[in-house]
Amino acid sequence: MKNLITLLLLVVSTISFAQESTYLRFNYNTGDKYLMNMVMTQDMGEIMKMDMQMEMQTEVKEAIDTIFNTEMSFKSIKMDMSQAGNKLSYDSDTKEENLDDEGKMMSAQMKPILETILAVKTNAYGEVLEMKMIEGNAANADQFTNQTQSVIYPKEAVKLGSSWSDEKENNGMLISYTYTVKSIDAKSVILDVNGSVSGVATGTLTGSMNIDKASGISNTSNVTMDVDVMGQKMTTEVVISMTKVQ
Repeated sequence: MKNLITLLLLVVSTISFAQESTYLRFNYNTGDKYLMNMVMTQDMGEIMKMDMQMEMQTEVKEAIDTIFNTEMSFKSIKMDMSQAGNKLSYDSDTKEENLDDEGKMMSAQMKPILETILAVKTNAYGEVLEMKMIEGNAANADQFTNQTQSVIYPKEAVKLGSSWSDEKENNGMLISYTYTVKSIDAKSVILDVNGSVSGVATGTLTGSMNIDKASGISNTSNVTMDVDVMGQKMTTEVVISMTKVQ
């Protein structure tokens, strides 16, 4: 009888764990600061290869219920690129006098981005309600923020196997995402990411995300996109990590 009761308890606990559900929500507090590190690689074979690393900071200026006013700034940019046999390296931390001519040209292009501060209003689902530039005049800063925007969470609770979809438009590409809950534990929710690309490029994407349950922040995400651009194959991998610094 004792063994039977133990077995029943084990079965019940296993079922309970399998049915565990949670609401995915962003939970910022005023004064929170997060440092995001993004590493992006693009490979078009012999035509072009690029490795870029960027650090951005998000500071929560105000948290009112489920609405968050944040400021996003660019801390550093590093790039190594090979195109048509020419190589270019750039590091925003390198002093101007130590850059070669191509590096100085790149520095002039990147300087407006590094001086940019964006005010971003979001809600608990991760939806961007408003975005405006409060410092700087970088015309293409939104291209970088589009790369770093996180997942938009569903309104309903999720459990193992739950999935939902979202779409984003970026540089003439319509990117369709499907997120599926792979696992849930006390601290995190792991998502599988799959999707398709259409528009000026066509292809597929795969990846994963590790979501912190308490804050809703994506601790790490890794997405690889394989596309065809006018007959040319290109693979882009974006790895993002978020760390709370205050």
